[in-house]
Amino acid sequence: MANEIVNKEQLHKLFLAGMPLKEIANQLNSKPGSIRTMIYHERQRNPHEWPHRIQYPGKPKEQPLMMHSYECTDCATRFAVEDYDDIDHSVTVCPICRSDQHLQDGSYGRFIATSVSRRAE
Repeated sequence: MANEIVNKEQLHKLFLAGMPLKEIANQLNSKPGSIRTMIYHERQRNPHEWPHRIQYPGKPKEQPLMMHSYECTDCATRFAVEDYDDIDHSVTVCPICRSDQHLQDGSYGRFIATSVSRRAE
């Protein structure tokens, strides 16, 4: 099978225009898998020039929350609270026991809702 020669400038232009990979492949006489691989490698070299295009139905419009998880060894409950600079974690207690005596620090990171979730009001 012969190597495909794709104009990377044209690929970049079509990619940034939001054209689906199948259409890009058809226009550049290539295969969608090859285009995806080229974009992956270009993104590794220049991540700011090749942003991720995540578009799917139901994508949350809210920004991800920073969360910190804890585990209560007394009642075996695992829970998470928001984790920002202005949040005082010294007052965190287990929602079941209402105590901080058996809390163990868990992990922290971003929480991204993948479905409709309810917020406490």
